[in-house]
Amino acid sequence: MKKEIIIFSALLLVAILIILTGEPPEPENITSEKTTSNYSNLLFDYIIIRYPTNVEIFSYNENSSIGIATDPWNLNFGVIPGNGSFVRRYIGISNSKEKYNKIYIKSYGNITPFLNFSKNYFRIKENESTAIEVGLYTDSADFGNYSGEIDVIIKLPRYDLYSIFV
Repeated sequence: MKKEIIIFSALLLVAILIILTGEPPEPENITSEKTTSNYSNLLFDYIIIRYPTNVEIFSYNENSSIGIATDPWNLNFGVIPGNGSFVRRYIGISNSKEKYNKIYIKSYGNITPFLNFSKNYFRIKENESTAIEVGLYTDSADFGNYSGEIDVIIKLPRYDLYSIFV
């Protein structure tokens, strides 16, 4: 019985530490250019890559012009027709660290309901690369301008002991 109480207490302590250290805070404002920032707590270090994103959704007719941004670092979707259009962009991620990283993606702003990510909450091994498809669907969108930001968050354990929680 004592053994079970000790194990339960240890697990409870670890759970409390994880809850108290929390995730990085939400951004105070939407970024207007690609930026990188760092955040640390008691157990983890975070690298946050912030990408601005926007789209103009309009009613298409034969005289309309469509514009799509093609810069590889740019997650702007340009000017696209509504009523069920789909546009995709890609984010390339590489891990040059000696250990695997936990990657997750969050979006902010009024563009969020229209975004979809091909991968989220995944691990990337050392010396591995991957691409994440960011899809924007206009089927439920009213015509107008939408903006926000997409954050790629890389979670790194500060101590080897905590790598099982990444």
